[in-house]
Amino acid sequence: MSKRETIDHWSLLYWCTNFFLVRPIHNFFYRRIEVKHDEKIPRNEPVILAPNHQNAVMDALALVAGINRYQIVFLARADVFTSKLVNKVLTFLKILPVYRIRDGRSQLQKNVEIFDFTSNILRNKVNPLCLYPEGNHGDKRRIRPLVKGIFRIAFMAQADYKTKPGVKIVPAGIDYGDYRKFRQTQFIIFGDPIEVCQYWKEYEENPAIAMNQLRDHLSDELKKLAIHIETEKYYYLYMGLRSIYGKTMRRRMGLRGNSLYNKYLADKNMIKKLDQCLEKNPEKIEKMNSVFRKYMELRKKLNFRNWVPKKRRYSILLNVLGMIFSIPVLPLVVLGLFNNWPHFFLPPLLQKNIKDTQFHSTAKWGAGFVLLIVYYLILFVLALIFIPFWWLKLLYIVTLPSSGIFALAYRKFIIKSWARIRYTFGRMKKGSETNALKENYDKLIALTNEAIDSL
Repeated sequence: MSKRETIDHWSLLYWCTNFFLVRPIHNFFYRRIEVKHDEKIPRNEPVILAPNHQNAVMDALALVAGINRYQIVFLARADVFTSKLVNKVLTFLKILPVYRIRDGRSQLQKNVEIFDFTSNILRNKVNPLCLYPEGNHGDKRRIRPLVKGIFRIAFMAQADYKTKPGVKIVPAGIDYGDYRKFRQTQFIIFGDPIEVCQYWKEYEENPAIAMNQLRDHLSDELKKLAIHIETEKYYYLYMGLRSIYGKTMRRRMGLRGNSLYNKYLADKNMIKKLDQCLEKNPEKIEKMNSVFRKYMELRKKLNFRNWVPKKRRYSILLNVLGMIFSIPVLPLVVLGLFNNWPHFFLPPLLQKNIKDTQFHSTAKWGAGFVLLIVYYLILFVLALIFIPFWWLKLLYIVTLPSSGIFALAYRKFIIKSWARIRYTFGRMKKGSETNALKENYDKLIALTNEAIDSL
């Protein structure tokens, strides 16, 4: 058997690569990861995972690192299979090519063989198959029109079962604190499985109608799971309010704690309320958007984040003292930078040559993966040679990643302390732009409250 024919078989080498390399580096790349309702993925059943697709390869890595009990098989566009070596690597990573019309009509015939592989994968019931029903990634948090490939494969595999329960499509929503930045958050939530057998009778009579019905069903489920902002005109208002109004919304809903799931529930509810207001009282949303634009202009000019104007002012003394008393830990910060500087400084240089911004985090992750392995190996050897005492060698080696995280946390602490000081000084001046920023922030909160209360 070829490697491709056994691609869904459990692999010890794949497991070791994932457990010892991919997952640790993934957990280093993201400061916080939450997976919700993965128990909804059926065991020992023919399963197709169908997540939304917004962040290039990071969407696949989210599932690879987040779902431990499976070795998921993915379908990816064929143009990434550029050579025999790349083909072997991607096959090892359990990725199959799928051909599109832009690859040439002659290439489409190869999909017959790929679809046969996928049918066997589903028939074996060992590991799920993952397809992105939107076909490609987008740069907005919304579900785009779904393509038909996933439904063709689903009905081909369902032919073994016909009207009996068989192939299940499990929708999933993936969201990020920021698509492109390092040390952000990642949230994954799975929905209830969709039984393809519900549409089999219709499929036998009219395949096109059955695929459209299944497509609409999956699209509706994905919109329930993913952060879905349908409005184009007020997209950035909605996105801004996720940060500005999120805590207020959680408080209104009685959600305690800052878990990603609670933030997700608040975001979904807020978007739903805003959509209702947009339908009934569009002038309220327009007024909010006008204030939001003024607020964002001031915020960018003053170089503040959304968290800064939440308070009236901050203690200058406490923030200055905090910065002063943090000086003794600077040697640890320098050590953290030395231990991790390739990952911090080189990947951002690489992304400048990538036009598709949704690949920026993928480039950072991939470059960081290689750089950290190579650089950590060098440090490991140097530590064994030059650091005295076995326990000191071990301490240094095991704290390599955490020292980098500490250095980043220190940088963030200094930046936030300085922002609080600048903001408070600005608030002391009458008629300052900082006061105007706070006024627009408070006004936006009040207008959002008013809009939601009016429903």
